[in-house]
Amino acid sequence: MNRDWFGDSYDIVKRFFVGELRSLGYVVYVDPMPSGEWESVEPAFLEFLGALHVRDAQPSGQSALLLDPDTGISDRRSLAHASTERIARHLDQHEIVFAFDQSISRGAAPLPQLQAKLLQLSEHGAHGFYYDSHARFLFSSLSAHKLSAVREALLKAGLPAHRLVALERHAG
Repeated sequence: MNRDWFGDSYDIVKRFFVGELRSLGYVVYVDPMPSGEWESVEPAFLEFLGALHVRDAQPSGQSALLLDPDTGISDRRSLAHASTERIARHLDQHEIVFAFDQSISRGAAPLPQLQAKLLQLSEHGAHGFYYDSHARFLFSSLSAHKLSAVREALLKAGLPAHRLVALERHAG
């Protein structure tokens, strides 16, 4: 998260998802993955989202974690990216992990790129689906049942089903 982007339309989408997870009974934490000077806006960002900082996470109860890299999900090692491996590691402490992802190449069709990341996630033993729009988010869980409940809540909130992209398994 870059302080200069605080309050943009992506943050409004993050707030929506945090609210939906809270309505399902999750305590929602965020790892802002800050780039640059951050401390001056961090309290306002957390309040806006309605989430707690991951450093304050309690090991008990039902929890979800938002990873908020500047760019998105990639195997690149940088402050601007979160890897599918990192997402899967966080699933040891949180039932749901969702991550902001704008690291989709504009020069190629997005669906195969989303499918590739979902496949990588599954190779780490996790289930996932994407919210596919101008602001993309990957949702993941070790529990297919809990992830399905999140998906159903998003559909019940009015999101069109075509915006929620699951891993397509091909026979052969």
